[in-house]
Amino acid sequence: MGDVLIIKTKDELDLSILEKGEVHRCHIHIADNSLGVPWRIPAIVIKGVSDGPVFGVTAAVHGDELNGISTIFKLIDEIDPKKLKGTLVLIPISNVPGYLRNQRYFSDNVDLNRIMPGKESGTSSQIYAYNFLHKIVKKFNYLLDLHTASHGRVNSLYIRADLENEETRTLAYLQNPQIIVQKYDTDGTLRAWANENGIPTITVEIGNPNAFQHQLIDETLEGILNTLRHYEMIEGEVKDMITDGVVCDHSYWIYSKKGGIVDVLPKLADKVKKGQVIAYVYDVFGQVKEEIVADRAGVVIGKNVRPNCEAGTRILHLGVSIIEPETEDIPGHEDYSE
Repeated sequence: MGDVLIIKTKDELDLSILEKGEVHRCHIHIADNSLGVPWRIPAIVIKGVSDGPVFGVTAAVHGDELNGISTIFKLIDEIDPKKLKGTLVLIPISNVPGYLRNQRYFSDNVDLNRIMPGKESGTSSQIYAYNFLHKIVKKFNYLLDLHTASHGRVNSLYIRADLENEETRTLAYLQNPQIIVQKYDTDGTLRAWANENGIPTITVEIGNPNAFQHQLIDETLEGILNTLRHYEMIEGEVKDMITDGVVCDHSYWIYSKKGGIVDVLPKLADKVKKGQVIAYVYDVFGQVKEEIVADRAGVVIGKNVRPNCEAGTRILHLGVSIIEPETEDIPGHEDYSE
């Protein structure tokens, strides 16, 4: 173990002053907390010796979504700045207050990924979101935003992307995930703001919250490296895009109608048939109150793993290959988990 370097705090990310062929580490002053001292976002900048795109990777926009942190740490070890073309900007912890509290939300209990672009003058979360975008994200040419499932749920390794956009479709397919879901950009998300501002962006959902899942992390890392090869930022052969994954035109959550104790049966990435029982809801005496069935065929993107279940609990996130109007008309069936 070498000596730990003293990391400087900067007011914003200025890539132009950084030396080429080096790895740079700094904190970016985003806003002030209630002690009157900065909320500081850690940034790792790997600046290549040759010119090329600025490629951003962000993690932990939700403070309990941690697989992206390990993915970034492993990515650092894979990159030789002397052989890199362009610049990598890696943000392992985007929502510092949420991370410190081990919670999804910001310190004022607001979801940062619902309020982008924030406000220059507003609530604490709005100011934080605004400065995060303008001091860091606007410097990018491309962005991969790394997430996981939320508390009480688990995810496969899957991608959310606008597949009708050529650049974001390419980014999605380069990851070679288990599942890709066509998702138009949702207002208030980092992905929506970046795409609206000319930064092609996709969301990478890496498994479960509050954990490091190294198999999924390693698969995500390989997808990122494949992307960097595609853009000729690093050397190597680009692997075939999306060889084994399932591409879905739409996804939605299936909910319980009864409350009790739920057991969700399918595994992640399983294919289910229309009418198949996907969960049982029991009362506290062990009697089945509800059999929950799939209302169409699809693939399991994510699911609930928390047994205590109120009526109206999300049970299973189903990806389907055809958008059916009757599904979109059912209140609450949209997927807002990004």
